[in-house]
Amino acid sequence: MRQASTKSPSEVRSRMSSFSSSTSQPLVESDVRLPPTVPEATPYRTGLPIGSPDTRASALLSKERKPHNRITKRNSSRPSSPKVSPPPSVDSLLLPIPTDDANRMLSLMKKLCGRMRGDVEYQGDPNAPWYEGIFYIDDDKGSLMFDSGHNGPFHITIIGDLRGCRVLPYGTSDNGLKSLELSSTSMGVDIIFRPLNPDDFDLWLASLLCWQQLRPPGSRLSSRKGSASPRLGEMRKRGSSATHSPKSSAIIKVGNLLLWDKGAATSPRAIVRRPSTRDLRSASTSWRRVSCTLQDDGQFKLMTENDVTVISIIDLSQLSRSAIQRLDRSVLEEDFCIAIFPVYSVASKQLSIFRPVYLSLDSRVLFEVWFVLLRAFAAPELYGVEASTSQITEIQDQNADFDGQIFRIEKSIQVKVTEAKLQRATLPSEQPYVHPIERDPLLGHYLAEVVVDGEVRSRTTVQTDTTNPFWRETVQCSELPATLPSLSIVIKKLEGNPESLSHRIQASLGLPKSAYLTETVCGLVEVPLDKMEKGKDHEHWYPVFDERQESIGSMLLKCDHAELVVLTTKDYEPLSELLHQFGTGLTTQITQSTPGTLRRLSEMFLDIFQVSGTASEWLMSLVEDEIDGVGNQNSIKRLRFSRRMKSDESSASASEREQLVRDMSKSLTGEANLLFRGNTLLTQSFEFHMRRLGKEYLEDVLVDKIFEINEINPDCEVDPSRIERMEDLQQHWRLLIQLTTELWEVIAASASKLPLELRAILKYVRAVAEDRYGDFLRTVNYTSVSGFLFLRFICPAILNPKLFGILRDNPRPRAQRTLTLIAKGLQALANLSSFGKKESWMEPMNKFLGLHRQSFKDFIDQLCSVSSDGKPITIPASYSTPVMILGRLPPKGREGFPSLPYLIDHQKNFAALVKLWLDIHHASAPDTHIFEGELGQFHSLCVGLQRRADNCMAQVEMFRATENESVIADDLTENFERASLIDSPIQSYASSAIWAENDPYRPPDGSGSEMEEAGKAAQRPFVREGSSLQQLSGPITIIRAKSKPKETRRFLSGLIGSKKSREGSDLSPSTAREHKNTRRKEDRDKGGGKSILSNFSDLRQQNIDTNSRH
Repeated sequence: MRQASTKSPSEVRSRMSSFSSSTSQPLVESDVRLPPTVPEATPYRTGLPIGSPDTRASALLSKERKPHNRITKRNSSRPSSPKVSPPPSVDSLLLPIPTDDANRMLSLMKKLCGRMRGDVEYQGDPNAPWYEGIFYIDDDKGSLMFDSGHNGPFHITIIGDLRGCRVLPYGTSDNGLKSLELSSTSMGVDIIFRPLNPDDFDLWLASLLCWQQLRPPGSRLSSRKGSASPRLGEMRKRGSSATHSPKSSAIIKVGNLLLWDKGAATSPRAIVRRPSTRDLRSASTSWRRVSCTLQDDGQFKLMTENDVTVISIIDLSQLSRSAIQRLDRSVLEEDFCIAIFPVYSVASKQLSIFRPVYLSLDSRVLFEVWFVLLRAFAAPELYGVEASTSQITEIQDQNADFDGQIFRIEKSIQVKVTEAKLQRATLPSEQPYVHPIERDPLLGHYLAEVVVDGEVRSRTTVQTDTTNPFWRETVQCSELPATLPSLSIVIKKLEGNPESLSHRIQASLGLPKSAYLTETVCGLVEVPLDKMEKGKDHEHWYPVFDERQESIGSMLLKCDHAELVVLTTKDYEPLSELLHQFGTGLTTQITQSTPGTLRRLSEMFLDIFQVSGTASEWLMSLVEDEIDGVGNQNSIKRLRFSRRMKSDESSASASEREQLVRDMSKSLTGEANLLFRGNTLLTQSFEFHMRRLGKEYLEDVLVDKIFEINEINPDCEVDPSRIERMEDLQQHWRLLIQLTTELWEVIAASASKLPLELRAILKYVRAVAEDRYGDFLRTVNYTSVSGFLFLRFICPAILNPKLFGILRDNPRPRAQRTLTLIAKGLQALANLSSFGKKESWMEPMNKFLGLHRQSFKDFIDQLCSVSSDGKPITIPASYSTPVMILGRLPPKGREGFPSLPYLIDHQKNFAALVKLWLDIHHASAPDTHIFEGELGQFHSLCVGLQRRADNCMAQVEMFRATENESVIADDLTENFERASLIDSPIQSYASSAIWAENDPYRPPDGSGSEMEEAGKAAQRPFVREGSSLQQLSGPITIIRAKSKPKETRRFLSGLIGSKKSREGSDLSPSTAREHKNTRRKEDRDKGGGKSILSNFSDLRQQNIDTNSRH
């Protein structure tokens, strides 16, 4: 056993007085890290002092401690059980912590990263005396130290290892100071302390919460059955009573899902700085199966799969509704992924989640159920303009009446990542030179990540062997918080061979291709959203900067940053009633009056009628409109199909129809052949409907065969102008017909798998077409159905399996050509046609067409053989719980609530429809647009709704302008007042680059030296100031921006987009001085420091080293 140190008191004082002493063991984030060395603290018992701190310190410095006997483990006679894996790591507290402002606490955690120092009083027991002095966290060793300041700087170790400690607000003392209770089961220490400066209370709580999330070496979370310390059990009991309602809550939902495990972090900086999604430097990131329960008070509990260990409890009622988001499949390679972001409501009083938590469900139905349930308990972001004062207020009481206009703001960002052109960064005096034999160092495999507010929201596909990657992929981020977001595009280079067999199989199956691959950050693009006009497309070439902030190329992006004011459900009721009058053909008239908006209108109308349950009825009315020509220029009054089929026609109507048939007999055959081939409101809307309802059908029917074709990557080229060897032509034809036959046989056997709602619509299409053209073209009862099913659904899915979610990446080149030829053959079969002179090289496919023509007809007949009784669509039983919860919510709480199925925001579609209509037909010039009938009513309703929405937005912009002026004025004053205080090491993290933010392996020492280098790089800032986490909020009810600008800044933080960062203002003056002094000393000891962006090189090297180990 090692003996205690016998150094003199002067040596000990010299060693202990520095936070970042070179002799201390640094706390470095890595995959495997040794615990803090015990000999450093052996002269000081890692517990509470028995007597006075000064007396005990002097005594311990003058003599050695007695050695303790080593505790040995007795061998067990029982067979050893399998090794139990540790529980998943989640960025959420075990129990919610009460706090005055959760958003401010989040900001402090990111700034402090577990470091703190300040004057305190502490006691080891409620009846013990209080000791006054200085507490500070030695972040090198992870210890809580105490210095009384009497008889010399004697530093006493209170808790030798803060990892896994438990901290909880304890109460307020008689002198008005709030206390914290700190317990460490691994050290066997329980203390109560209170900062002497009240402003330091939140700072200490934020710093210790970072250490609380670290897992002590060799420990596992204790089960619910017991606690390792009675004192800790009392803390948990008090924490539970402080955060839970006294009334027992009922469990309304129990589930089993996947939780994204980032692995155990080993430094407080990693807790708040490491990547939330992928981290190729860590081998422990993976999806873990867990259990969960949801209580009727909004407590969402995550547990290990065997329901023994509680991992975390998230209080959903403290979160804003925009905190619950859908995560794109490309980020974590899961289709049905839910992201819970730490976006707290203004009135939040508890902190539970401090980084995103990612959940994955097994099916679309389960995903929708849990998404709706989680959002149901979150706080809706509703605002109102008072009728009497025109002041903005936040609607916090959902049951109270409000005299004024209620609204919400829906923010969205759409980014189209088109391409990038990369070049080498060279100094002006240098000339780039590449030896003709050497490989171009820029040549490689590239992908791009779309980062919103510091979190990855989407990833592009990998473009291989190129210096100018071309993606042309669009990312839609909707339902964002109302704050001004930051948008960045990170370009990464993939080291390895993504085209290897294992990676191809993983990609085809939708699995992550991470084995033996390394992602290296190459450059970053910052998109200035604050300088963009909202609601307009902005397409520009943006510069790409590397870690030295030198330009290495440019990237073509198209961005649209939009804000949409959405009114309440009641406001849109008259508009909804008008649109649901299908017999008037209003939707067709609207489409014809707004050219160039067909796809957007088709999707809006379909969503509106999907929510009301009338999508099929609307589509069927469009079928009659298109066939009968209602709304066309040469329209003739015709009878509706429903009347023709179920009524006794008079002689007059029969004669009218006979005359109509004679007039059109010459062109009916040609018209029938082109039926449903054009882009109309019907064809576009039905295409969206088939893709929505038939997604599972495509995956069930096509995924196996398309995966097989992509895996074998066959050469089936049969075009003589493109084939390499003509002698292989016959072999290619045999293989192509074989693959086409196999795929068709799978489709032919799947008629019963297509959703009944789609089959009913297709049957109606067939009946109407046959009634109109059946006497002149007998094949129309087949081609009318295939014009939708094959032309707009099955064949496009075969041509582009990535777009339809069948494959994760685009097919390989030869497989893509094979799929194109197969789709060409199947479309000819669906048209009941043959290849001829136009494509004579495809004539060998006619043999396949002749053999399977009858089976195609049988497939269509079986597809349309459904009952037309109009049976109601069955709702999955899993929807019963969210529907019940929705019924309990007050009317205001239902605003913005997504509908089931398909999670459609009903009111948002009405607001978007009104805005789209008036963008073309401006309300300010009503005389230039004369509309009659239903279209005139529609225009009048739109004008009234948009006028109210514009008034709400005008009040919001007025408040923002007033607020920004006060922020600038206050910042000028505070800069003079705090010029000597704000210069702290913490501020350097606020504007760090994206790779510095994601570098958890850099130790959190050193900190102030980064400021000097960061100042040199101010000309091209990588990260825009003023992120959402820098804006504070508070529970104020009425906005009085002109009278109290300092107070109103805390309210409606979602509506305020501060133009200036206010990172330093959260630190109290005493704390700022301590951090500044610490920084200056570290600068002297280290002789300078490393800039923030220089960590890019370290990150790159760590990527290489880690992957070489794996």
